[in-house]
Amino acid sequence: MLDANSSGSLPLAAKVSLAFFMSLLAFAIMLGNAVVILAFVVDKNLRHRSNYFFLNLAISDFFVGMISIPLYIPHLLFNWNFGSEICIFWLIVDYLLCTASVYNIVLISYDRYQSVSNAVSYRAQHTGIVKIVALMVAVWILAFLVNGPMILASHSWKNSTNTQECEPGFVTEWYILAVTSFLEFLLPVVSVAYFNVQIYWSLWKRGSLSRCPSHVGFISTSSSDSGPLPRAGLVSRTSLPALKESAPPLHSESPRRKSSLLGSLRTHVNSRVIAFKVGSFSHSETLALHHREHMELLRGRRLARSLAILLTVFAICWAPYCLFTIVLSTYPKGKRPKSVWYSIAFWLQWFNSFVNPFLYPLCHRHFQKAFWKIFCVKKQPTPSQNRSISS
Repeated sequence: MLDANSSGSLPLAAKVSLAFFMSLLAFAIMLGNAVVILAFVVDKNLRHRSNYFFLNLAISDFFVGMISIPLYIPHLLFNWNFGSEICIFWLIVDYLLCTASVYNIVLISYDRYQSVSNAVSYRAQHTGIVKIVALMVAVWILAFLVNGPMILASHSWKNSTNTQECEPGFVTEWYILAVTSFLEFLLPVVSVAYFNVQIYWSLWKRGSLSRCPSHVGFISTSSSDSGPLPRAGLVSRTSLPALKESAPPLHSESPRRKSSLLGSLRTHVNSRVIAFKVGSFSHSETLALHHREHMELLRGRRLARSLAILLTVFAICWAPYCLFTIVLSTYPKGKRPKSVWYSIAFWLQWFNSFVNPFLYPLCHRHFQKAFWKIFCVKKQPTPSQNRSISS
């Protein structure tokens, strides 16, 4: 965490300015994530599996702006002594919210991977709300287990509150920080990268299959089979006189022979007509199938692109702080060097909660429709329109 004493030498005007910008960041985090939550509540069309995970991410990021940052601003800038109770509460909540935000990103990435790589089985699954809520709750439980028990079991934070520093006792143990950094950053970023690579690999295979000559051959075969079919009626008609010439006179045929000949001719003509219709149907269905595959590829590419951006921003926001904490833990507590870059790395974690709503939900067309419902008021009909409606 940041050292509160490091800001004690700043002039009052600088402290007020920093407090304003930090409060503005907290408000922006709350506003952006509140819009996502409100859109999910207003528009029932958003209530399917993948969007529930975005809701879970928005909830964790919303409370980062509501609890974590507002409590830390007076502690950092104005040397407010948290006290033991508020300190332990703030530590648990801040670590829980940040880790839950990270694990929600992993869950979203896994869901995107399933929807692209296993599209058929993904759509065939009818995941109930109970299973979805269980996954959302599991994210919070895992996030608490990463740091919560160690914070509660640590008693050194009591000494840190006397020096106006609120930090868990394990920040000076590099091996504990290595484990928590692995669970909070390295494992999630490797998981998200793996899902992203698998998505791109699946899209590449599907794209190469769609360009395979066998697909073109299938279409040409269907069209070539249907080509001579319109001449089926002509062939059957021209073959009819030949059949008549080769056949004996009709007055010498028995009625049963006549009916069998006419039945065979009618069956031959009907089979050719049916074959023509089947050929034309198979050709149109093939074109529709290829169009559907093309749209699925475009959708998968958009999802893969958004997931790649999500991964990049997450790595940029979390990697510096994890590296700084591990390196600084090797120094004695009173001899750790103070750097403005460490302060920037610390705030980048919270800045990630501000960026998350813009990476996918606010750029998705279904969410955009919900946002229009929230912020836009429908135009009232004019008097002329009212008269036309009433008439």
